[in-house]
Amino acid sequence: MNDKKPKPKTAHYFEYAALRVVEFAVNLTPRGLALALGGAVGRLLCLLGVHRGIVRKNFDHVGLWDKGKADKIIRRLYRNMGRYAVDFLRGGKLPPYRLNRYDIYTGTRGRGKGTIIVLAHFGNWELLASIWGKQESDLNVVAKPMSNPLVEDWLFKKRTALGVNTIYTDSALRGMLSALKRNGITAILIDQNMGSMGTPVPFLGKTASTVRTVAGLIRKTGAAAVPVYAIMGGDGVYDIDFFEAEPPAEEAGGDTEAAITAIQAQHNDILSRWVMKRPEHWFGWFHRRFGGFVDYSK
Repeated sequence: MNDKKPKPKTAHYFEYAALRVVEFAVNLTPRGLALALGGAVGRLLCLLGVHRGIVRKNFDHVGLWDKGKADKIIRRLYRNMGRYAVDFLRGGKLPPYRLNRYDIYTGTRGRGKGTIIVLAHFGNWELLASIWGKQESDLNVVAKPMSNPLVEDWLFKKRTALGVNTIYTDSALRGMLSALKRNGITAILIDQNMGSMGTPVPFLGKTASTVRTVAGLIRKTGAAAVPVYAIMGGDGVYDIDFFEAEPPAEEAGGDTEAAITAIQAQHNDILSRWVMKRPEHWFGWFHRRFGGFVDYSK
C-alpha cells in the first residue's frame, strides 16, 4: 500500500461516493444494457466538450487524419471510453474474450528472467489483470497513485483481490527489478509523457518523451517484453492480442545508451501501429502525451 497518500479533501468524498453509486448501478444492470448506457454517456461527454481541447490538439499534432475523419474517430473514442468504463466497474464479472497468439507470452516464462508486459492506455488494460491475477502467483502492476486517495484505496483493494501486487511509480525501478529476479511478471503502461525523465523517441511519427525503465531493465536483466492489448469488438467480445518484441539484434552487443533507445523506439513503433489501426481505442488522446512539443495551455 502507498504510505504517502494525501489526506482526502471534501471533493474527494463526493467523487468517491459518485464512483461507488455508478459501480453499484452497473453491477445491477445486464451487461448489454450497461454497455449501451456507457456508450451514451461517453457521447454526451463528447458533446459537452470534456477534455475535447486536449484530444483535438493531439490529433492536429500527429496529423494522420483530416478534420472530418478525426471528428468521426473522436466521437467513437468517447463512446468507447464509456463502454470500457462499464466493464472496468463490473467487479468479478469477466466479459467474453479470445486469447490470440498466447504462446508468445507462455514462451517467455521458461527463460527464468522475468516478463515485462508492455501496455498502453489502449482498450481495456485493467481487464488483463482480472484474467491473469488468479492464474499467476507473481503478477505485479506499476501504477501512479490517484490524486483522490479514496479512489486509490478502492483501486488498490480491487487489484489486491485479484491477486495483483501494486508497485508505485516512486519505487518502480526497484520493485520491477525485484520481481524480474524472481522470474515474476510486471505490467507497465509506457505511453505517457515522461518529461525530462524520459528519452525523446518517435511515437505516431512525432517526438515524445518516453519512459526508460522498461528498456533499461531489458538491457540489464535480459527480461522478455510482451506488448499486449485487450480490444472490445462491436459484439462485446474482447480480442486479447500478444506481440513479439525481441530486442533489436543490431543493438544486442552495442553501446548501452543506443541499445536502450533502440528498444524504446521498437516498443513505440508497436504501440503506434496499434493506434494508427484503431485510433478510437487509444485513451492517450486525453493525455498531454506530447508535452514539451505541444502547447496544451492554449
